[in-house]
Amino acid sequence: MNENSPYKTEKLTFAAYLIASGKCELVGTEPTPGSRNATFLLSKQPSDEDVSAFFTGSGQVSALRYSEVINSLKGVAYEARKGNG
Repeated sequence: MNENSPYKTEKLTFAAYLIASGKCELVGTEPTPGSRNATFLLSKQPSDEDVSAFFTGSGQVSALRYSEVINSLKGVAYEARKGNG
């Protein structure tokens, strides 16, 4: 992956974790071809430790912040699917 290219994920919950934890920032979205999902473009590739922390359940973020980011990303994904993202 090019160091200057954004990290892409369709996983809303993973993107929200990375943003809520301060590991990445949302830099954009794009529609996912053939899917109702949106692809989230994040500022950088997550580390192996960040990936492991999320998928093993050992990562910790504020529940309120995580919820806020989830709701924000849902709105962004909706706009991206409409073609406005």
